[in-house]
Amino acid sequence: MSKAPEENLACESSEKSDYDLWMKSWWYDTRIRMVVGGLCFIGVMGAYLIAAIEEGEYGILAFIAIGIVVLIPLERLMPRHSMSILRPQLLTDILHIVFTNFLGILPLIFLFPLLEFLRSDTLVEIIQSQPQWLQIVEALFLTEFLIYWGHRITHVVPVLWRFHSVHHSVAYLDWWAGERRHPIDGYFMVLFTGIPLLITGFNLTDLLIVGLFNGLWDMTIHANLGWRLKFMDRIWVTTEYHHWHHSLDKEARDKNYAGALPIMDILFGTYHLPDDRSPGPYGIDTHMPSTYVGQLIQPFKATQYTR
Repeated sequence: MSKAPEENLACESSEKSDYDLWMKSWWYDTRIRMVVGGLCFIGVMGAYLIAAIEEGEYGILAFIAIGIVVLIPLERLMPRHSMSILRPQLLTDILHIVFTNFLGILPLIFLFPLLEFLRSDTLVEIIQSQPQWLQIVEALFLTEFLIYWGHRITHVVPVLWRFHSVHHSVAYLDWWAGERRHPIDGYFMVLFTGIPLLITGFNLTDLLIVGLFNGLWDMTIHANLGWRLKFMDRIWVTTEYHHWHHSLDKEARDKNYAGALPIMDILFGTYHLPDDRSPGPYGIDTHMPSTYVGQLIQPFKATQYTR
């Protein structure tokens, strides 16, 4: 049901007041944000580097290295939109990559071992008796089915959209911005997809292969890449396809939830890929702070959330 003009004006006024309050906060000062953000970034990256050297776990460092060495040159060679490397809110998105990934891992390390009792020995035996290639294919399709519905639920359920809207607040869409996610949004998706996969009993190696592939491809579909890859339409999710999911275009809203396989959107009626125009601009209709801490706090505020 559409709102009356008076209600819309009231909402806009409330959002403007909310924005003004953020702007007037002492910690919103640009110099303070740059100093605090820079120190935090240096500290966390230093901790990651020490851990990588001692434990041989290079995780986030490898992720950033791939982006810098591969995706940034590609984005400069074939940009979708004209965008500076040092574009607005870049530091915020770098902090999301560093901190949110770290925050997202901690609870899961302790939670998943507690769920081992849910696994069915019979089902585990059936699945792991199959050839490994078949297990990987099955894991991919099951993962995609769960990603589709988990993602769709975050758009439909208002309380979950509050947190998922942080990801959609990106106006400068590139490979860095693809990792802008609220930790609670990340927890929901990991639990929604991880628990069923844990129960079914797929081999950890198979899940790691699928997870690594999905993670790397996720960087690509958010990147500022101008390629169209039309031959992959309806077969595989491309940059063009996923950029429509982030578009402010009302026709594209709540479409293209799939992470890798468009067949999920085709089956459930959310496929959207026009031939006569390109996606953009991107973002949400409501205010989202530009700072990392502000984006962590905003979903808890009593604000009208829309797309």
